[in-house]
Amino acid sequence: MLASTEGAGGPRPPERARLLDEERVSVLEQALWKRLDDAADLDAVLAAWLALQCGMISFAICGAIALRDHGGNRKIASWPEGVDAVSRLHSTIDLAVMQRRGVVSKPALDSGAPSPVAQIAYPIIIDDKILGAAAIEIQGDGSAQARLAARQLQWGVARIRERLRMDAAAESTQRLRRVTGVLDMLALALEEEGFAPACRACVTELASLHACERVSIGFAQESGVRVAAISHSAHFGKDLNLVWLLNGAMNEAVDQHAIVLYPTRPEDSTIVRAHGELAEAHGCAAILTTPMFAKDQFIGALTFERGKDRPFQQDEIAFLECLASALGPVLDIRRRDDRWLILKAWESLRAQAHDLVGPGHVGRKLAALALVVSTLLLSLVTDSYRVSANAVIEGRVQRAIVAPFNGFIKDAHARAGDEVRSGDLLATLDDREFALERLRWVTERQKKQYEFERAGGARNRADARVLGAEMQESEAQIKLADEQLARTKLQAPFDGLVVSGDLSQSIGAAVQRGQLLFEIAPLDDWRVVLDVDESQVNEIVNGAGGELLIAALPNETFPLIVEKITPVAKADEGANTFRIEAALRASSPKLRPGMKGVGKVDAGRRRIGWIWTRSLVDWLKVWSWRWLA
Repeated sequence: MLASTEGAGGPRPPERARLLDEERVSVLEQALWKRLDDAADLDAVLAAWLALQCGMISFAICGAIALRDHGGNRKIASWPEGVDAVSRLHSTIDLAVMQRRGVVSKPALDSGAPSPVAQIAYPIIIDDKILGAAAIEIQGDGSAQARLAARQLQWGVARIRERLRMDAAAESTQRLRRVTGVLDMLALALEEEGFAPACRACVTELASLHACERVSIGFAQESGVRVAAISHSAHFGKDLNLVWLLNGAMNEAVDQHAIVLYPTRPEDSTIVRAHGELAEAHGCAAILTTPMFAKDQFIGALTFERGKDRPFQQDEIAFLECLASALGPVLDIRRRDDRWLILKAWESLRAQAHDLVGPGHVGRKLAALALVVSTLLLSLVTDSYRVSANAVIEGRVQRAIVAPFNGFIKDAHARAGDEVRSGDLLATLDDREFALERLRWVTERQKKQYEFERAGGARNRADARVLGAEMQESEAQIKLADEQLARTKLQAPFDGLVVSGDLSQSIGAAVQRGQLLFEIAPLDDWRVVLDVDESQVNEIVNGAGGELLIAALPNETFPLIVEKITPVAKADEGANTFRIEAALRASSPKLRPGMKGVGKVDAGRRRIGWIWTRSLVDWLKVWSWRWLA
């Protein structure tokens, strides 16, 4: 009877219930697939995917997914709704993330009895970077059920990975599009000649690319932000009302340090009064103003105006904000470069003064303080001013030994650099001619004396007087010959040093009367000759003291006193110098004539600043008088 009843009346009630359940599951899956395909954001995708996965695993109790997207945002979804499955499955999710593979765990019961459920989790890994994991809890702990659920979860995770890859690719594409747009605008701003053409080209291009009725740009001045260019307008000074309203809108955004969107969104808290006035006056229903920031201050703003049919979307606002951040500093640099040089100098001075008196910049303040203190010291503190000049040592008395007559050199007993005593023999000239001359006159005198005696014996007074005179002549000639013989020996007139003269290589050479043979200077009486530059000679007076440093004696200085200032200039190494003679107050046996060094003459006390800058100031005075007076 039961069998016939089943054949006549159709399926039995349990079979019909199973078919109805499968039909409902099929309808539910179709709805979930449609929900998954239509999901707009990642949160909706995760919720639809998790419901679909748990619906496909009929013995699933609950499910959860936790991950971080490419932007670092945490995303969480639970199934069924209203159940905190994440807290229930978090240990299994953490285990899958830590081991980087699928895991199956059985939570322990408080009573210690075997658990009737199993938890399965599978990690979500993209490009070797783990982003999270998906987990489900199933009824029963059979290995067949666990394998089926794990396989389904593994296959389903591939859909999430694909969606994350697609989101990352879309985000990269959008970012690339933004960067390209920004670079194109920067290139346009840089290729134009001049600040004003660059601004006009940029706002006109922005109006065309973003379908705006008008785009304006303004830059901050002392009185506030002022419009610099309006799209499709080479000259906009006549429309004063529009410029005034745009100035107000830009100042409104800069003062609030925020992007201003009109009409405002419910979550916005910005003031839009100036934007509302602009919209009423010129009929633009959608207005966006983005401030431009550079370094530590707002430098201006960009204002975009559209009709009511094209409000600004969030991605457009983000892009325009990025564009303003990159384009503003470039145009501001061009604006600064196009100004007059005197304005640049004035602004630079103002900026330096602001940094000097404003907060921070401790190093600059210390440097300024050091400069002020140094200036005061240079202006008030005095020091001894000394005139420096090249110096050479000379003997105060320098005796010249010359040839007394024309003759020949017989012997040389001294040469330059030898110390000699008074009366020492320096050289000897050939005396044979004078010896023969003396001998002739001695013989002549003897002859005349004999004739004189014979005339006296003959009482011939006239002849005697003549012969007497001739005898006197002979005596005089003999004395002259003796004097000439004595002069053949050249002797040192005093104790000193042979400064010049060396006849040792000229024995037998002829000398002319008056020819200089030796120069001798005393060893204890010196004179210092200073070559003072013409620009400093007036600072020196007779009797001024000073010091001398000799190059050969760098460890010892010698005091000196000025004795004579000669009024005659001479050229010395491209400069005019005057000869100043000074006497040494203390001598030294180490000094030698001809030694050179540096002398410094005291010229009184002067301000340190004047001492250090005297040469430069004098040169500037002469130069300015030559070219400017």
